[in-house]
Amino acid sequence: MSVTGRRLLVVEDEPLMASLLSEVLVAQGFVVQTAANTLQARSAVDAFDPDAALLDISLGDGPSGLDLAHVLDRKYPHIALLFLTKHSDARTAGLTDQDLPAGCGFLRKDRVRDTGYLLESLESVLAERPDRVRDDQDPTKPLAPLNAQQLEVLRLMAQGYTNDYIARVKGASLSSVERWVMQVFRSLDIDTRGDLNPRVEAVRRFVAAASLPERP
Repeated sequence: MSVTGRRLLVVEDEPLMASLLSEVLVAQGFVVQTAANTLQARSAVDAFDPDAALLDISLGDGPSGLDLAHVLDRKYPHIALLFLTKHSDARTAGLTDQDLPAGCGFLRKDRVRDTGYLLESLESVLAERPDRVRDDQDPTKPLAPLNAQQLEVLRLMAQGYTNDYIARVKGASLSSVERWVMQVFRSLDIDTRGDLNPRVEAVRRFVAAASLPERP
């Protein structure tokens, strides 16, 4: 499939990343429009009429890239959707796979150092084969050993919350939370008797995989 002349809306709130993506994609034959937030993106859609949208999930204050994706999926079903995000999967953003629009692609930012991989991913979603671009379903992705409950506990830990607070939020006993935290350490193969503080090490790995999560 030739990408020449394909119109691509890039929704990215980091100016440097948006500029780099635009430069690379224009050089590959795309016609690119950038937007820093969902309001700009929605204003651009009718005038620009993109064939595809490349969306970050986290867009700072206001509606997220996920909110925008659902609007586009509902009102403009002809627009192919590809998430390009720091998150290793939907769970690290506090979401579930069911929260993603059907038929979207999911690409991790740490895998697009290779321009060819980004172009192949865009071609796949444009060809209505988003199933080929689901980095979130890669069994080797960061934090893959954690189940949904363990990852949610780790996300709350990364937000700086104590076990007491997590127990209140989860409606669980403190001993249950302490058990879940130990399960996180075991699943990530973190030595609780070594030189590293296990809680800090677990949080460090979460931040490395998904960046520092915002508090509600």
